Order: sequence, then structure tokens, then C-alpha cells
Amino acid sequence: MSGEFNSSGSVSSGTPGDDINQAVSEAMGGLSMEELLKSVSQPAAAVEDNLDPSRPMRGGRPKAAAEAPAVGSRDRRGRVIAIRDRSIFIDLGGKSQGVVPLEQFMEHDEEPIIGQEYEFTFTGYDNREGLVMLSRRGAVNHGSWDQLHEGDVVEGVVAAANKGGLEVTINNIRAFMPAGQVDIRFNSDLNELVGQKIKCQIIEVNRSDRKLVVSRREILEQQAVLDRAKTWSELATGQIREGVVSSVQAYGAFVDIGGVDGLLHVSAMSHTRVADPTKIVKPGDRVQVMVLAVDQEKQRVSLGLKQLQKDPWTSAVEDFPVGMVTESTITRLMDFGAFAELSPGVEGLIHISELATHRVTHTGQVVKPGDKIKVKVLAVDLEKKRISLSAAQVQREAAQQNAQPADSSAGSNAGSSPASSPAAPAKPAGKAAKKIVLRGGL
Repeated sequence: MSGEFNSSGSVSSGTPGDDINQAVSEAMGGLSMEELLKSVSQPAAAVEDNLDPSRPMRGGRPKAAAEAPAVGSRDRRGRVIAIRDRSIFIDLGGKSQGVVPLEQFMEHDEEPIIGQEYEFTFTGYDNREGLVMLSRRGAVNHGSWDQLHEGDVVEGVVAAANKGGLEVTINNIRAFMPAGQVDIRFNSDLNELVGQKIKCQIIEVNRSDRKLVVSRREILEQQAVLDRAKTWSELATGQIREGVVSSVQAYGAFVDIGGVDGLLHVSAMSHTRVADPTKIVKPGDRVQVMVLAVDQEKQRVSLGLKQLQKDPWTSAVEDFPVGMVTESTITRLMDFGAFAELSPGVEGLIHISELATHRVTHTGQVVKPGDKIKVKVLAVDLEKKRISLSAAQVQREAAQQNAQPADSSAGSNAGSSPASSPAAPAKPAGKAAKKIVLRGGL
């Protein structure tokens, strides 16, 4: 082949070796002769600096290569390939393998699954074994700040509580949890968490100031979203569910039944009339309730508590038969009459015309709430749960009973009259009357 290389590394003459010329040019990758010679003479140390630090070398790596990469390059994603003793072996892709302590999975109450991929953090190399040393994201060992990242889920122990929040110890690192980040709802007593082991999410890491801020609320909100979706998919009328009272209002209480707040109306709390809902339930109480209605579109749930209790009306006919006279307690006054409680959960109506034997224009003139009076059962409607009562009939019957002794007394006196009495015995005849002669004659 005629021709010679020029300084650019290409063949200068256009001989029949054009195909060879093209092949040489492609092999040089567009490099000039000077650049090619420079790359050949480059020191081995410089080449070593370009190696991927995640790829182990046979016989170990140089000491300089064992230095950790920049923080941004610490995250690794790998697949569990084996579990031996207390170590988990991870496939990082290519020919790279890593190892992570089994304890770091246990800290998250998580059992590693072979074939499952997880997020890890690069911590260094094992030169002897040629393995990449890894840490489970969120696991903190030996108080290392380098292993903490915003968004990581970690576990810690509540060391103390104050007005501002909680002091949480994550291994040897002290973290702060603001009071507003402790729970989804306001928690008035943070001391109850002292000594407990809790999961929390890192929301701020300041390595230079050694400041670590965590949140338990983030974890609870994430769990609540999952619970809410699951609950809505399962809710149905008639179900009995356990829940926690989240708040109490004048008209009822809200109960959390698994991420969903249902309304327990005051009328569904008890078979008796409830004036103050806080006497039935309080925030934090764990209760069993029945699902009365579900509105998926409006995201509303109605709950009942009295439906799980025995209905006193089931035995009202046997307990209060028609004609029975019993004692009652006045509970409410209305324009048309007064309601009286016969037993817990069973009320009857005394119509205004049955309150007294005389004409009554206002119920308050005769009775008031809390009064105990005797009433007579006039009628029982079990289907409508209504009982008609009368106080006037009891009063009339009492008046008649009081009048009977007087009538019997008067009757006995009338029976002793001369017309009906036997004839008086005749007086025995006595001596003839002495005739008195008047003096002076006729």
C-alpha cells in the first residue's frame, strides 16, 4: 500500500487501499496520532480513578479507591440473592455484589425476600471479599449521619416529652419531633409516648448543625390513606365495626372506623334520651358500632350504638299491660301533653286531657320535669313504640275509693230509721192514775 500517515492520523494518498484507510480511521476513533500516543502513555493511577467504585477488583482495590463516593451517588438499588447467617447478599447489577446486615431489615419489622429489590446506601468496600458494603435505607448504625436522608423511615425510642414536642433517640443520634408532627389529631398528653418505640420519617437533616427533625404524623397519614381506601371498599350497611371516638359534638360523635370518620348521632347512642353526648362516649374511647348507612358519593357514614343493645320495647307489652297502674317520671313537657318514663328507654304520653280531673290549659300548671306521678296504661302500640297514659283516671279511681267508706257509713245510718226499725215493745201497764178532785166543786 502506497501513501503515508499525516499528522491527523489518516492516509494521505488515494490509492486502492481506501477500504484499509477507512478501517484504520474507525479503529483510531477519530483520534490524532498525538492523542493516541498520549492516551497510551497515561499513568495507571489516572486510569484507576476512572473505574466504577461499585465494581470490586480481584485482590482488593487501592486504598484511595475505598473512599466513599459523593453523597449523591451513595444510593443503590439491588436485588436480594441469598441470606446466610446474619448477612444478606445483594446483586447490584453486572458483576457487583453487596452485603447488608440482616438486623437492618429487622429494625423495620421487615423480612427480606429473595428476588425482591430494595433501596440501599453505599457505605464502603470489603477488600478481602471484594464486596460492596451496604446499609438499608433508613437504618442508622453507630450514629452515622451519612446514612440519614430526608424521606427515610427510621425507628427510635421516645426519650422525653416537653411542650414543644418529643425527643427521640435513633440509636446514638438525638432527633426532635414537633408536637404538631406527633399525631394526625391533637394529642394533649405527649408523656404517654415516653419510652415507646415508634416509627417516624426524617423531614430535615442538617449535618453541619447536627440537627435532625422527624415526623410520626407523616407515617400515620400515609397509613391512613391506605386504611381509608381499604375501608371504603369493604363498608356495607349492617356491619359491626370497632372504632375510636375522635371528637364529640352537641349533636353526636365522630368515630374513626379505619381511616374513615363516621357520625354517631345522639339519637343513635342510647335507647334512653341523651341530653349530653359526653356522658355516653368521650374522645379516645374504643367502641363497637353498627353501620346504619353508607353514602359513597358524599363520603358519609352513619353509625349506631344503641342497635347493639337490647331494645327495652321488645318486652313493653308484657311489662306494661293495658290497665296497669305504675309510677312514672315526667321527662318532657309539650303543649299537647307530657312524656313520662316508665322504665329506661320506654316512654309514654300523658295527653293534656288526661293530666288531671279538672280542665288543664298548660301542662306546666300540673307537672314539671322530674316529677314522679302514678299513671294508668291506656294503650300500647309496639310497632310505633307508643304508650298512652292517664293520670286523671288514677285520680278519679282514687277519689272513688276514698268515697266508698263514707257511702257505706251513710247507708248504715239510713237503715236505722223508724220506718224500717222494729216496733218498740209496749210499756207494761202501771197503776191507774190517781184521780185528783178539785176543790171548790163545780
